[in-house]
Amino acid sequence: MRMRKSLRERLLEALRRDNQLTEEQIEAVNEVWRNQGGQIEDILLEMNLVEEDVLLSYRAEQLNVTALNVNPAHISPEALELVPEDMARRYEVIPISCTDTVLTLAMENPRDIRTINELERRIGRAISPVLSSRRQILEAIERCYREDETMSEWLKELDDGATVELIKEKEEEEVALEQIAEGPVVKLVDAIIRGAIEQKASDIHIEPYEKDLRIRYRLDGVLQEVESPPRKWHAAMISRIKVMSDMDIAVRRRPQDGRLKIRMGGQDVDIRVSSLPTVYGEKIVMRVSNRDQASLSLDKLGMPDDILERYIHMTEQPYGMILVTGPTGSGKTSTLYATLNRINKPELNIITVEEPVEYVVHGLNQVPINSKAGLTFATSLRSILRQDPDVVMVGEMRDKETAQIGVEAALTGHLVFTTLHTNDAPSALTRLMDMGVESFLISASVSCIVAQRLVRVLCASCKSPYQAPPELLKELGLPTDKRFIFYKKGGCPFCRDTGYQGRTGIYEVLFMDDTLRGLVLESADARTLQRTAIEHGMKSLRDNAVERIIDGITDVEEAFRVVQDQP
Repeated sequence: MRMRKSLRERLLEALRRDNQLTEEQIEAVNEVWRNQGGQIEDILLEMNLVEEDVLLSYRAEQLNVTALNVNPAHISPEALELVPEDMARRYEVIPISCTDTVLTLAMENPRDIRTINELERRIGRAISPVLSSRRQILEAIERCYREDETMSEWLKELDDGATVELIKEKEEEEVALEQIAEGPVVKLVDAIIRGAIEQKASDIHIEPYEKDLRIRYRLDGVLQEVESPPRKWHAAMISRIKVMSDMDIAVRRRPQDGRLKIRMGGQDVDIRVSSLPTVYGEKIVMRVSNRDQASLSLDKLGMPDDILERYIHMTEQPYGMILVTGPTGSGKTSTLYATLNRINKPELNIITVEEPVEYVVHGLNQVPINSKAGLTFATSLRSILRQDPDVVMVGEMRDKETAQIGVEAALTGHLVFTTLHTNDAPSALTRLMDMGVESFLISASVSCIVAQRLVRVLCASCKSPYQAPPELLKELGLPTDKRFIFYKKGGCPFCRDTGYQGRTGIYEVLFMDDTLRGLVLESADARTLQRTAIEHGMKSLRDNAVERIIDGITDVEEAFRVVQDQP
């Protein structure tokens, strides 16, 4: 008698059937499952092999149920009233909508008849279950059942109940320690962090001034001010954050760095903390690490299809150096992780050297820099080359020694990925020359350079079309005898009245050829290299920005704010 296949086996077979997984990846997944057990869906997500929404659709197919990506904004308040918070947390369910007789409920396992029967008995309505991920359900519970959730309410509580006044500096530490033991300050700091995570902010700035305190979130690359507490709570907030991130609460006259991890909606969030003494007290900046960035795929970054195909080909080569350039916050780390995710296979030994390690990825050997212990980029790179690596990722080329070792590694059978801070792709070549690397080594090792920026995407709900005037077309280098429809930003609740939702990349990708290698050997300047690269098919950042405007992805103002080249 033939045994019926398990859900795990059927899911993996379906993923293989549709070319979502290779035989080698399935074997690796099964090996992890045999060794540590657990849910096969969790293993696939942890290994960054399948995206959550794709996995959800396959699970729905296997279970013959409806799948739903839970959006807390679309949850019916009437449905929430039917399911108390303790019940939602106990059974890990979230109500979606309801009628007089039926409640639609999101569950991780819609086939759990026992739970469904119990909930029907307690709620008094029939349950119509839909499939969702556990992460989405827990996040929805956190957002939908919070009491006193708004910043305004926390600030009102502080204003009503607080009696602490701004105090002399010598007393600040003692009083701050007393304050951070009180509930309101703990809740206030939690609310600030939680608000940043919910709005998908990349950074939180807490800035003291003489008479007030300013809090700003960096949303889609732009700082935006949010409602702030009274100035008198600054010391307590800073002390609370220092305690959370293992920083020295007594040190206020010199910068410090720390790190903390919180759990929100069933998901861990890493936050890097930096303090800086200013005239009116310490400023705190918290960098929120978005773990979703670690599982990005290359085709989600916004790279044009023709360039992406050539770039992927370069990443499949056994050796050479691929450089990613751009200023801080331009998405270089996301591009590197997306690339490593694609080539992350059991047969490759991939080692990274980073400061700090922003995302922990299964299958990568990640080395954190520790300058105090003498573990620099150069010393780490020299050591890992004795670890038989196939692929090496160096967080940043900071000095001649690191660059020299990286170039030599690329010439001796290793595929090397790294970053530089330059304004465009050709400038990376001259930057390496300026660092003291011999031109013949650069010419022989570098295979591809990616320069990039991030632009905000127009909100689809409120953007509006207009016909581009001839004078604007002329300034953009477009034919004035053709009709072009551009879009401009609006403002609505979905985009917080900014006119934008999310960001995408614009790219300038230089692929080395014999002509460019010859120019590098001659130590040509960046302008000559750029002119030649464009003649050989490279699209500049400006060209790609104009394409994004034509496609209606962004507007003129945003595109040229980022490329710093006003039309």
